[in-house]
Amino acid sequence: MSGSLVILYATVSGNAEALAELAAARLQAVLAIEVHNVADFPVGRLGDFGTALIVASTWGEGAPPPEAVEFCTALHDHATHRLPRLRYAVFALGSSNYTVFCGCGRRLDEDLAACGAQRLLPRVESDLKFKQAFEQWLDRLAAVLLPQGVQA
Repeated sequence: MSGSLVILYATVSGNAEALAELAAARLQAVLAIEVHNVADFPVGRLGDFGTALIVASTWGEGAPPPEAVEFCTALHDHATHRLPRLRYAVFALGSSNYTVFCGCGRRLDEDLAACGAQRLLPRVESDLKFKQAFEQWLDRLAAVLLPQGVQA
């Protein structure tokens, strides 16, 4: 499965899930894709994939959504997770009304890098008006992931 792609989401209000599904719909024509809530996805499975896209909401002052705490905690314990063959990209959602903006996505990005995973694109941090930023992120991903000439 090392050539396949997983799209993971950590959500509170459903925005991250909707964006993950949109990404899957745009990329599925030429890629084998699985979409999962991190609440139902063991960190150990990350090594089964060649690429992981993560759309992560932040809960309150930088915390992961309640359902994502177990996954985030397990990934943070990166001493036991080595992921040198994994490529990844993170789209972080948050509210700039909080002191710790996009804290969950930021930590996931840092923890994946600490596990040896290779960042495909710089992390994108987006406030409440996220649709345009997400479309731009998805376009950049499509340019990296899809064979030349294939439109997402």
